[in-house]
Amino acid sequence: MSSKRSKNPALPVLDDAFRLASVKDAEESTRDLAARLATTELRRVSHPGRVTWEPTDQAEPVPVPPTVVDGDGDLWLRDRVTGTWTMPEFNPKEFPARCGEVLTWNQLAREFGPLTALADDRRIGGGRR
Repeated sequence: MSSKRSKNPALPVLDDAFRLASVKDAEESTRDLAARLATTELRRVSHPGRVTWEPTDQAEPVPVPPTVVDGDGDLWLRDRVTGTWTMPEFNPKEFPARCGEVLTWNQLAREFGPLTALADDRRIGGGRR
């Protein structure tokens, strides 16, 4: 996925992290995870009022935010009835097919994290920073 689609330009995205020396120096097999973790830290520093979950945060937060922004800056919405997540702006010409699927929190965090609450509210998600 590409940050060119980002609707949250002030929020750091994966492309930002891939330019960091620490990520460039990581072994190729771990570079993606290093970029995801670096993006998590960039977001926490630049937006301390928002809660950001690492891609390894597999426990769904309580309370669950209604919307999150993924590592590329794309919006995901939670279905309150099923508890699953969907990308409302999914377009198969722009996004990988997986973005058009209905995902659980675990899948979303692992595959598209870090995830950041859209709202500027530290109470969301039980205080995960």
